[in-house]
Amino acid sequence: MKLERSQNTKRNILVGEADKAAGILLPFIVRTMIIHQMGASYLGLTGLFYSIIQMLNLAEMGFGMAITFSMYGPIAKDDTETINALLRFYSRIYRFVGLFTGVCGLLVMVFLPHLIKGEPVRDINIYLLYLIYLGDACLNCFLFPERKALLAAHQRDDVSSGIHIFTQTGMYILQMISICMARSFYLYALTVPLSTAAFSLWCAARSRKLFPDYHKGGELEDGVYREIRKQVIGLMVRKVASLSRNAFDSMFISAFLGLEITAVYGNYYYVMDAVVMLLAVVKNSMAGGVGNSIAMEIVAKNRKDMNTINYLFMWISGWCSICMLCLYQPFMELWAGSDMMLPDVYAIVFSLYFYVLKMSDIRTLYSESVGLWWQARYLSVAEAAANLLLNWILIRLMGLLGIILATMISYFLFNFIGGARILFRGYFTEETIKGYFLAHARYFLVTAAIAAVTYAVTVRIPLAGIPALLADGCICILLPGVLYFLVYRNTAEFASARPMLRTIIKR
Repeated sequence: MKLERSQNTKRNILVGEADKAAGILLPFIVRTMIIHQMGASYLGLTGLFYSIIQMLNLAEMGFGMAITFSMYGPIAKDDTETINALLRFYSRIYRFVGLFTGVCGLLVMVFLPHLIKGEPVRDINIYLLYLIYLGDACLNCFLFPERKALLAAHQRDDVSSGIHIFTQTGMYILQMISICMARSFYLYALTVPLSTAAFSLWCAARSRKLFPDYHKGGELEDGVYREIRKQVIGLMVRKVASLSRNAFDSMFISAFLGLEITAVYGNYYYVMDAVVMLLAVVKNSMAGGVGNSIAMEIVAKNRKDMNTINYLFMWISGWCSICMLCLYQPFMELWAGSDMMLPDVYAIVFSLYFYVLKMSDIRTLYSESVGLWWQARYLSVAEAAANLLLNWILIRLMGLLGIILATMISYFLFNFIGGARILFRGYFTEETIKGYFLAHARYFLVTAAIAAVTYAVTVRIPLAGIPALLADGCICILLPGVLYFLVYRNTAEFASARPMLRTIIKR
């Protein structure tokens, strides 16, 4: 079966962006209410628990991605028998993962007080609150994870995104009621597992309706078992590196600097992560199509596609970085107040952090579609170790700034540079990696120059408050776009991307 890649990608992006827009606006309202109704320490505590659960939540430690990857081939060949066997295997594995997550989570409870500098939040039993978040992690493992993977493998993320919009909206409405009317942080937390249960059950029902021929059953061949086991090990190691970039950061900040700083950092990270999520929809919406293309197209065609997609993606990412640089501080002052702001240098640091994270997105998309997790296992271990070591050293020398720099340095060296080398050695073997790195260097220099020009214009706007934010926003939307076009209009990348741009605009 050859998937309708362009149509599916367009549909996934439209619904996915609507999902992410709701997932940004509504939690933004909730965070604002918590800051003003309860205090920043509650946000810090929530951020800490989410970070711990990320470390324990093995539901995504590799099985989901490995099974989804394993489905690409059978779907392209209409091999229903193999898909059914994969669903059965996936379901059994996740039951074990859920139990393992629960047991490890209970053991971590002993160390909770040591991860909070100073006194915990008053009137909150940290153990009870932690158990609520742990229960949510376990629910993800037991409630039909195989049916959600089936939707992803068929590039029907629009279905899961549509369901997510409804369940998440309901959750945030209940959270607002819990904060404003009931003033209960426990009720606020309980909405999370309730939303997870509703989302999982609804996705399972829709998956069965869309794909009635797929049922759990049968056994996989030994060769398939060995390949999945190999990929899972590689993905588990990669997951450790990924978690070290996020969860460990909040845990270090809480343990060394306290819940208040954790909350302030969380606000800045939330803004950056909101933009990350919007672009993740674009990337994830292409995943099924890229996987199908890897299975059916020649290597040279996929290399050309990756160049074009990466060029467009870095254009968008650079634009977003410029907007963040110019709008971060005015927005934070309006939203959280001057008491919960970091110095101006953090606008530069977070914007650069975002750009560095996006540099590897398209390369990662192709690496995952090819299935190069096993080859990257040692690289992931090195990234995680370097990040933890740099966190430990730089937080003592530079405080919060050291945590962000540690993550950027380890990510750039091991994920961007090392990950690209693995892709070109493992799949694009006839191509040179030099062109890939030179292209990224050119994209960065162009973005840095345009960012400097845009920032120089916005800081001279003689306004304050909301008018200043609106004026800066208009400049950030218009000026970088014009400058990017002037720089790129005669380049080979723009010429190769023009047909794709026409198709996107037409649709």
